[in-house]
Amino acid sequence: MKIICWNVQGVKKMQVIQEVKFLIRTQKADMLFLLETMVNESNIKKILPLMDFSHYDYVSPVNQVA
Repeated sequence: MKIICWNVQGVKKMQVIQEVKFLIRTQKADMLFLLETMVNESNIKKILPLMDFSHYDYVSPVNQVA
């Protein structure tokens, strides 16, 4: 099982989403952990389906201003 963990900055940018998809495809990751402290819950719900994983979950930000 291959697990990738990335403390990514700017995950809302389309270029970063494309880089994540490339990383998943080339490394054949089974699991991916993205750590991004500056994205609110509504943006998380928009970004996750774009990552090409069939199953995903997230942890809601604590004290994040919307």
